Amino acid sequence: MKKQYVYIGQYYHIKNKELPLDFKFGVTDDLDQREYSLGRTKSPIKYMILKAWEIPSNVKREKVEKMIALVFDEHKYDGCEWYDVDGETFQGKIKELFEIISDMIDDINFTFIEVDLNNNSDGDVVEKEIEKEIRTGKKAPWTNLEVNIDGNLIKCDSAKSTYGKAIEIVLKCVDPVQLSIDFPRIFKLNKEDYPEYKRSSLLKIGEFYLDTYTNTAQKKREISNIIKKYNIDGEVSIIS
Repeated sequence: MKKQYVYIGQYYHIKNKELPLDFKFGVTDDLDQREYSLGRTKSPIKYMILKAWEIPSNVKREKVEKMIALVFDEHKYDGCEWYDVDGETFQGKIKELFEIISDMIDDINFTFIEVDLNNNSDGDVVEKEIEKEIRTGKKAPWTNLEVNIDGNLIKCDSAKSTYGKAIEIVLKCVDPVQLSIDFPRIFKLNKEDYPEYKRSSLLKIGEFYLDTYTNTAQKKREISNIIKKYNIDGEVSIIS
């Protein structure tokens, strides 16, 4: 049975400009895909999920939506799942509600499990730093990649660019077909082999496509694994 999640989200500006703080509550079986579909625009306005919980398998999604609509009826916009309510209050009360319901029913399978969205968050570094700031209310330190391969120092303006340049240098000594065999999750011949929500962030290198829809730490791990796999003289680090 597919997992299902309830989520709270909002729109934000990629330059951190102020927007009306309305919040959406909904249900999905794919948090990444849902966030992508709601923010699928070429404008500076994007969508992010603030909190999410896995729904117990024996609970109908429609019942959860109706419960939240009932509890927050006075704040709900007519005809949609958007709410005009203080964000901390909205998130806090829903979290408390799910905890109370989980405690009321003595069944290990009847638990609303909160998702760790910071570990789940991938994609453009700048936007993800802004999202982390919005979720935590704290300024996150800026991070980027620095890669040194065979004496070639790679240090671009973004982790995505550094990642791509590093792979290009690796491919000077590794056949791209072999790389796609050894690392099929991040390097594929066909763009269509990736989920749709990842395709806009792919980098084309030769005839192949590199998945950059990952956070900086994951990019570091991938490059480290590649260096180790092919016994390449190199190192990678995250700088702040």
